[in-house]
Amino acid sequence: MIGFGAKPDWLRRFAREERGIALLEFAFVLPFLVLLFLGGFQLMDAMSAYRKVGSTVRTLADLTTQNTTMTAADADEILNASRQVMAPYSPSSAALRISQIQIDGTGRATISWSRPLNCTAYATGAVVTMPTGLSTPNSYYIFSEINYTYTPGLASSLIGTIPLTQTIYMSPRNSAFVAYN
Repeated sequence: MIGFGAKPDWLRRFAREERGIALLEFAFVLPFLVLLFLGGFQLMDAMSAYRKVGSTVRTLADLTTQNTTMTAADADEILNASRQVMAPYSPSSAALRISQIQIDGTGRATISWSRPLNCTAYATGAVVTMPTGLSTPNSYYIFSEINYTYTPGLASSLIGTIPLTQTIYMSPRNSAFVAYN
């Protein structure tokens, strides 16, 4: 007969048992490890998308600065080439724009032409604020920009979308400016 303060034998044996402790500890740690793995994977994927955004904006500017003249078809071809650079990320959620900025003799910067993909073009003659050090009078710059909405593959409902934006200014290489016909 078991008294008021006495423990049954099976309870004493259970308290001394050590064979299942590792499994129990693993069961407690497993959810944390899974979250750590998935979070790390998602972070690396977002960083990869950001690198692709940077490569795309540089490629757009680089291809544009190599021309002496450009037509709308030429600009569209360069913008559509971004599909290859953005792979495996979908360029459909990317707004791309290449523009030429003209800085007059007084240092006033205006848009001389602009061509977009998945967004609107800047108005010709629109005044632009240039970064410090790039307002050289009587010069031209090709201005390339991208706005990409990154949607995480895992846990997108928790994290939401992440806007990735990059811009770059480059001087034309083969002429003083890129004429747009």
